[in-house]
Amino acid sequence: MESSSLGALRQYDIAKKALTPDMKSGQAKAEIGADKTSAIAKGAQEFAQVFENVDQATNAMSAGTADPHSVVEALATAEIALETAVTIRNRVVEAYQELLRMPV
Repeated sequence: MESSSLGALRQYDIAKKALTPDMKSGQAKAEIGADKTSAIAKGAQEFAQVFENVDQATNAMSAGTADPHSVVEALATAEIALETAVTIRNRVVEAYQELLRMPV
């Protein structure tokens, strides 16, 4: 494997740990899916699904049943999803900071 692939796998592992809360995963999914009509809940489910697809693709690759192209495609999709989530988080934090700076 190339060193860039190992770096991507390390970043994926970090992101996966950040997505997994300390509570049981079934309980976390129940809380996320509590309001099925919420756009935020739907986005969180889709975001988690992207990383599940990466996990499945990397497991299939290690078992020798998947082609490298599908693994690279899944990792690229996960990278884009993670960058999007970080951008959204940054904008929310900026908006919150702007609200704090407003005079009362």
